[in-house]
Amino acid sequence: MRRSGLRWSVIGTLLLAMLALLAAGRATVIMIYLGVAYRDEVDPISQPLSFYEFVDGGSQLLTSAVVALAVGALAVLFGMARAGVRLAGRPTVLFTTWALCLVLAAIFPTDDSPRILTFAGWVHQFAGAGILALLSFAGLAAAPRLAENEPWRPVVGLVRALSVAAAALAVVYVVSRLNDWIPGFVSVFGGVDPGGILQRMALVFHGAVVAALAVQLVRVSWPAVRPRAGPWLPDPTAPSAAPPC
Repeated sequence: MRRSGLRWSVIGTLLLAMLALLAAGRATVIMIYLGVAYRDEVDPISQPLSFYEFVDGGSQLLTSAVVALAVGALAVLFGMARAGVRLAGRPTVLFTTWALCLVLAAIFPTDDSPRILTFAGWVHQFAGAGILALLSFAGLAAAPRLAENEPWRPVVGLVRALSVAAAALAVVYVVSRLNDWIPGFVSVFGGVDPGGILQRMALVFHGAVVAALAVQLVRVSWPAVRPRAGPWLPDPTAPSAAPPC
């Protein structure tokens, strides 16, 4: 009975990993679709994702993608905790706050003006800053905890690399936005405003961090789910055959 309960617990962890993978994949596919289907309304190179809020049909898709990514992050976080990874403290706080920022950015749309004029616009701006920054810190904070567990060590380097790459893209994105305060600064990028594509690339790396952790969670959980054939043992209650005369 105890072994059966343990197996069902591992199946629950595996389902959380699959949910995280599906959520990250859904978010990525929707963002790609938005960039292609609405390229005439929103320039994916220069305009941020929040501009889809003002496109007919774009707002619902953007909200779906953002919420899916938040659900994926929380699912993999919960699944890793069930798998025995010590994430209490800073990693859990950062992952959870990042997911909360995603939800807040979806609930509170940005202002349709060059300047922030409303409370919703300010909430969106602060949540957007949290989205760009916090997951990189979460991944870097989780890496040492992952290294404490032998089954999780293969993914440590990948999580660190993806987190650093996302942080670098976020920094370049912030630099590109300095044109809002220093007119003409965009000339540093050859006269092209790359803010939109930089933001999207950072989010892709964020999704990759979630996916990498989810894939490793599947690898860790799957062997415990598969039935294992144990060695044959004789039944002590069965009558023994009489020795030949």
